[in-house]
Amino acid sequence: MGFSLSKSGRVFWSSAVLARKALFSWFSPSLWLMQLFTISLFQIAFFVYVTKYVNNPDVSVTYVAVGNALQSVAYVSVFSVSNITSEEKWQGTLTPILATPANRFSLFVGRAMFEVFNGILTVAIAFFYAAVIFGVDFSNTDIVALMLVVLVTSFAMTGFGLMISSLGLYLRTAMVIANIFLFIGLLFCGVNFPVSYLPSWLQPVSHAIPMTYGTDAARAAVSGSSVFDISSLLLQELAVGIAALVVGYILFIVFENVARRKGTMEEF
Repeated sequence: MGFSLSKSGRVFWSSAVLARKALFSWFSPSLWLMQLFTISLFQIAFFVYVTKYVNNPDVSVTYVAVGNALQSVAYVSVFSVSNITSEEKWQGTLTPILATPANRFSLFVGRAMFEVFNGILTVAIAFFYAAVIFGVDFSNTDIVALMLVVLVTSFAMTGFGLMISSLGLYLRTAMVIANIFLFIGLLFCGVNFPVSYLPSWLQPVSHAIPMTYGTDAARAAVSGSSVFDISSLLLQELAVGIAALVVGYILFIVFENVARRKGTMEEF
C-alpha cells in the first residue's frame, strides 16, 4: 500500500508540473497575463452596469460585483479543466497515456491542480477590480474567511470541471458541455440574483453546483462574517466539489470503456 500511494503521489506531482510546463509551451506568458487581467474585468463591468440600469432594490452593485468576481474562477476551473481530455485527443496523446499503467485518478487530477492556483489568481485580481473600479467596500471583510472561500471554491469547481472533462473521452470534445455549464453558473448559482428568484423546481440544480455555496460565503465574508460563521457553507461546497470529483472519476472509467468498445478514443 505504501508503495502504491508513493507511486500515485509521484504521478500526481509529475502531472501537475507537466501541466504548467505544457500550458506555457503553447500559451505565452504575456497572453496568459492578458487573459488573467481582462476576463474578470469585462464580466464584472457588464453585469454591474446591467444592475445599475435595472435598479432592482434587492440586488446591489456589491452583490453582483462580489458574485461575478468569484464566478470568474469558472473560466479556469470549468472551461480549462474540462478541456484536458479534448486537448489530449487533439494532440494524439490520449491513447498512449491511457495505455500506461499509471493511476488514472492521480494522472488527471494532477493535470488539473495548476488550475486551482490559476483560479485563485483570477479571483484575487477580480476582487481588486471590484474594490478599485466598482467601489465595493471591503473595510469590514474578514480576509482569512474570504481567502478560504476562494481556495475552497477554486478546488471545488476544479472537481466539477474534471467531471465534465470525463465526457471528452466519449464525445468529440467536452468544450460544448463546458460552455453550457459556464453560463449555467451565471444563471443558477446566485451570481447576479438570489437563487430564490428561480422557480422552485429549478432551485435543486443550484445546490448541486459548488459555486452556489461559494457566492453566499464570499458575500458573507465581505460583510464581516468569520470562518466559523460560514463554515457550514464551506463544508457544503467542499462536499459537493468532492462528490463531483468522485462522480467524474467513475464517469471517466465508464466512458473510457465505452470509448474503447466504440472506437471513439481518438475521435476529435
